[in-house]
Amino acid sequence: MLSLRRSGSDTLQTRPPYFRLARCLLTCAAAVVTVAGLLVAPATAADSFTALGVYPQSITPDVTTGAGKVFVSVGDQITVSDTQGSLTGAITGLPGVKGLVTTPDGTRLYAALSGSNQVAEVDTGSLAEIRRIDLAAYLCPSTLSMAGGRLYVGYGCSYQSNGGVLSLDVAAASPEPIPIEARLFNTPLVAAAGQTLVVGITGLSPGALRIYDISGADATFRGVVSGHTYSLSNLQDISISTDGSTVYSAFGAPARYDAWNTADMTLIRSYQLDVGSRGGAKAVAVSPDGAHLLGVTSSDLAVAVYDTTTAEKTFTYKDRLFEIFAGSLVFTGRDVFGVVRESGNASGRIHLLRLPDVTLAASTLTLTAPAAGTILQPLTLEGRLSFAGGATPGERSVVVTRRLPDGTRQPLPEITTATDGTFSITDTPQVSGTITYDALWDGSSDFRWSRASAAITIAKVRSSVSWAPAPATTVFEPFTWDLRLSLADDSAPGAQRVVVTRQLPDGTIQPLPEITTATDGTFSITDTPQVTGMIWYEVRWTGDSVYDAARSSHGLMVAKLPATLQLTGPETTVVDRRIELSGKLDTGDRLPSSGTSITVHRTVTNRNGTVTTTLPSLPLAGDGSFGFTDTPQTSGEYTYTVKWAGDAFFLPAEHRHVVVVRGPLS
Repeated sequence: MLSLRRSGSDTLQTRPPYFRLARCLLTCAAAVVTVAGLLVAPATAADSFTALGVYPQSITPDVTTGAGKVFVSVGDQITVSDTQGSLTGAITGLPGVKGLVTTPDGTRLYAALSGSNQVAEVDTGSLAEIRRIDLAAYLCPSTLSMAGGRLYVGYGCSYQSNGGVLSLDVAAASPEPIPIEARLFNTPLVAAAGQTLVVGITGLSPGALRIYDISGADATFRGVVSGHTYSLSNLQDISISTDGSTVYSAFGAPARYDAWNTADMTLIRSYQLDVGSRGGAKAVAVSPDGAHLLGVTSSDLAVAVYDTTTAEKTFTYKDRLFEIFAGSLVFTGRDVFGVVRESGNASGRIHLLRLPDVTLAASTLTLTAPAAGTILQPLTLEGRLSFAGGATPGERSVVVTRRLPDGTRQPLPEITTATDGTFSITDTPQVSGTITYDALWDGSSDFRWSRASAAITIAKVRSSVSWAPAPATTVFEPFTWDLRLSLADDSAPGAQRVVVTRQLPDGTIQPLPEITTATDGTFSITDTPQVTGMIWYEVRWTGDSVYDAARSSHGLMVAKLPATLQLTGPETTVVDRRIELSGKLDTGDRLPSSGTSITVHRTVTNRNGTVTTTLPSLPLAGDGSFGFTDTPQTSGEYTYTVKWAGDAFFLPAEHRHVVVVRGPLS
C-alpha cells in the first residue's frame, strides 16, 4: 500500500523527455552520496557498463565515436555499440588493432593495426572495410589523431627505440607516409587539432610533450614541454582542444592533470586530484566545446569533471571494482565513454563505460527516512530536489522504486515535486527487514540527473506470552498452567503452534508435546512432574512473516509428597520390665527409597534431670513397618522419638510415644 503527496502545489507536470533514462537507471539503482554540492554517483551494471566479451591479454584498447556509434578496439576486432552503450556488432580481422579516430563528419573510421603495420579505413555506416594503408617501414602503428584532413600516426614497438610520428593525406588514393619524428623510445602519443600537433613521449621519466606547427605543408617543430623543467614523468594520456591552443596531459606524476599553452609551451593551470586519491592520473579528455575536462585516476575508477577555466570540480564518480585503460576516454555530446576492466584482475573482462550528462550543471536529490519502521504501519520519507546555483526546480517528476530484502524491486507511482523541489512518500511496508527506497530524477537539458537512496529497517509486530500465576504443584501430581499468546496490535493470533520445553533441576531439557493455541491465543501446559525442585518451562512461538517470534520462560517449584510416621507401645510400665514398640512409615502407594531406615531417640526425664540417648537405627519392612524393644532401668517419663529423613520425593516425618515408668514392684 502506498500513498504519495507533494509539498505545496497540486499542479502536475508532464514527464520530461529524459524520463526514459529513469526506467533504466532504477533497474539497478544504488545508493548515492552528495558531498559539497557534487554528485558522487555509483555505477549501475546494466546502464553504465557493457561487457565486451573479451579479456585484456596485453591489449591496448581505444575508444572513439561517429555516426551514432561507439567503437572500441580490443584484440583483433573493433566492437560497435550504440550511444546508449548497447552492443550492436563488431568489425573483425584487424590484427593487433589499437588507436582509433573518426573523421569530423563521422563517416570514416581509421584504425591502427599494430599486428600488420597498417592503418585500416572503415565506412562507419556499413562497417565495411574500405582499404588498408601500408606502413611496412613504420613498425607497430598504435596511436592516431586527425586534423586538417591529415591522419597523424604514432608508431613504435613497446620499449624499443623504433618509435616515431608520421602523417598521411587520407584524401589521396594512395597516401604516402610523411615522417615527422623518428627514433623515439616506445610508442608516442599523438593529438592534433587546428594548426597544432602534440607528440607525447612515453616510457621515459622525465617525459615530455613535443609541439609542432602543422599549418603548412610540413610539420614544424615549435617547442617542448620539458619533463625536466616541470618534473613530469610516466606520461599516460593527452587531449587537445578543438582549436589546438591547449593540450591537456595526464602524467603518472605529479598526481594531477595539467593544461599547457601550445603556443609558448607554458603551464596554464593544473587540476588537482582529491586528497588521498589512490594512484596518479591515467586518462584525460577535453569536451568539444573546451569547457570541461574529464580525468580518471590509475587506481579505482575515480572520475572527475572540471571546469577548464576555474579548475573547479563539477562531477565526480567512483567505482573500485573497475579501472580505466590509459587514453581510452572520449566525449560524445554530454556523455563520456571509456574502456575499463575489472579491477585487481589482470585478466578481468573488458567493459565499455558510459557516463551520461557529465557536462550539465549538477542537481542533488536527497531522501530522508525514519530510523526504523514496523510492518503494516505507514511511514513517511521526505525528499528534495535542488539545482546547482540555487535555481528553483519547479515541478519535476521523480521515479521511486522499493527494494525488498529478497532483492525484488517494485516501482511506486510517479511523484511530482512541489515548486521548491520538496516531496514526500508515504508507504506501508508489507514485509520486514531492510527496505531501500531509490529515487531518481531523470535530468533535463540544463541539469544532470541525480539519484538518492534511503534504507529503513522494518521490524515485525511484537508478540508476547503471558503466564497465569504458577499453580501449587506436588511431585507425581498433574497440574495445568494457563498462558496466552498476544500480539502488540491486539489482533487475534488464531490457532498457532507453540513449542514447550522443561528444564529439570539438574539442567536436563526435555521437549513436551506441541500445543496449538485457541484462536484468541490462549493455551495451557499440562504436566506431571517426576522430580521435585524448580522446573523451568519455556514456550516458543516462531512467529510468521508479519509477527515477531515470542519466547518466554517461567519457573515452577514442585513440592515433595508428605509422609506419615507412626509409633505405638504401652503407655505405662515398671522398671526392669521389657517393653515392645512398633511403628509404620506411610508413603501412600509409593515405597520409599531402598535402604531407608528409621532413627530412634530415647529421652528420659526424672528427678535427676533429662538424658537423651540414640538407639540403633531400625530397618523398614517391605510394608513400611518396624519395631524395637527396650527395658527401662530407672523410673521417669520415657519419650521415644522416631524420625525419617525423607528422600527425593517425600518430606521428612517423625512421631513420639511417651511411656511412664514407675519404680519396681515390691
